[in-house]
Amino acid sequence: MQREVTSVTSRAQQVRVAPRAGTWLWIWQRLTAYGLLLFLAVHLYFTYFAQLGTPGALTFAQVQRPFNVYTLAYALNEWLLLFCALFHGLNGLRNIIFDWTTHQGLRRAMTVLLLLVGLGFAVYGGWVLWTLASTAA
Repeated sequence: MQREVTSVTSRAQQVRVAPRAGTWLWIWQRLTAYGLLLFLAVHLYFTYFAQLGTPGALTFAQVQRPFNVYTLAYALNEWLLLFCALFHGLNGLRNIIFDWTTHQGLRRAMTVLLLLVGLGFAVYGGWVLWTLASTAA
């Protein structure tokens, strides 16, 4: 299905429209926003506020302490924070790119590129979290 768009571009362009194609991405964008609020609050509490009585600068031992006490729960929280941040940020960037261009090839290439970047950061972040959780005493 084709439609002419004139309201957001400097010249009229034919745009391919797929009904309901972006609905799930829109829903996940909103869900990950709520997830960011929740998981970031837990992260900040355990990283900073739960350790206010500790003198001096933040150290690696302090960062690893929540993994020692709440190994599975804290690691799950950190992984969900990583997932929400990556999805929310990269999907938002994809939406900005889709606002800038209507060229299907460029849209597809940028979607694949952002997907690969997201997978790369997810693997690296998962490896770091695995290392932190597995070295917890």
